[in-house]
Amino acid sequence: MAQPAYRGPTYYELAAPTELDWRPFRPPEYFDYRKEWARRGLDGDPGSFPLHLDFDPTNRCNLKCPMCPRTYYLKAGLSEWAPNGLGDMDFSLYARLIMEGTQNGLKSVKLNFLGEPLLYPRLTDMVALASAAGLWVMLNTNAVALTPKLSRDLLHAGLTDIFFSFDSPYPERYEAIRVGASFQKVLANISEFMEIKDSLGYKAVQTRASLVLPEDPNESLSLKADYLKLFRGLKVAEIGFGLPTVMGRDYEDVNPPKFLCPDLFRRLFIFQDGVYGPCCGDWSRRLNIGAASDGRTLKEVWSGPEYQTIRAAHQKGNYRELSPCRSCSVPYLSTVTTES
Repeated sequence: MAQPAYRGPTYYELAAPTELDWRPFRPPEYFDYRKEWARRGLDGDPGSFPLHLDFDPTNRCNLKCPMCPRTYYLKAGLSEWAPNGLGDMDFSLYARLIMEGTQNGLKSVKLNFLGEPLLYPRLTDMVALASAAGLWVMLNTNAVALTPKLSRDLLHAGLTDIFFSFDSPYPERYEAIRVGASFQKVLANISEFMEIKDSLGYKAVQTRASLVLPEDPNESLSLKADYLKLFRGLKVAEIGFGLPTVMGRDYEDVNPPKFLCPDLFRRLFIFQDGVYGPCCGDWSRRLNIGAASDGRTLKEVWSGPEYQTIRAAHQKGNYRELSPCRSCSVPYLSTVTTES
């Protein structure tokens, strides 16, 4: 039987069954925010401030996953993704941007980009600060460093959404992909988190497990069924499937479809060292739109000439003039319509 799913060009997820659904426990304000999220993307309307900020608390990681851009850059000896080396975000910068955001209509934050957020020493403080400001607080994690104490601390601090990256239901394959992780240990970490969440009554917290699919569609069929069985057994609400990133691909010679990137009108990315970017796929920072050190407020950066130039290129159908956009696969991939 088909299940409702979020559909996108490179990713889709199976919605939670009724008994695991977190949505009935969210207030009306959450759904107003999600409607505005969709509207901005459809209308090409950035408003006066981003709805969402993506922070990278640290660019350090405890794994070396082969499909990760971070691993690719490290193996290639490239430094554009981290020109100032490895390190953690200045907490005072984070606090300043959260304060500015709450004064200008910010609705949500996500705490991860190229690093593993659980390695950040003050992650719980980050969650608590954003939650106290009335924001939806999300994070992606490989769950290697997720302990029972940290699980409780994050939940008590106000975490609203946690997304587990777990790339196979099969131990050998998982450990070949998530290099440096133990299948059984990480699965136990996730299981403990779910038990703690349920025992403490955090019914509104969204949980999701997701994997990057192999290129062979025949291989994907059985893998998806086994993955769904594994994580539904742990009572994880959402199950996500993504397509692999193609590093170094350029679509310069491909006939371009019409495309307007919706994220340009609703979110902004903040690298660990305080540099601002518009895109989750611009790992080389070719589309920098400012930095915390340049003296401008985030509101000024959001409406500044750098971001306006990028949006205008998309609105005029000239997005391929921007090299990161030209190498993005999103405009070219067909959407998923149903899933068993």
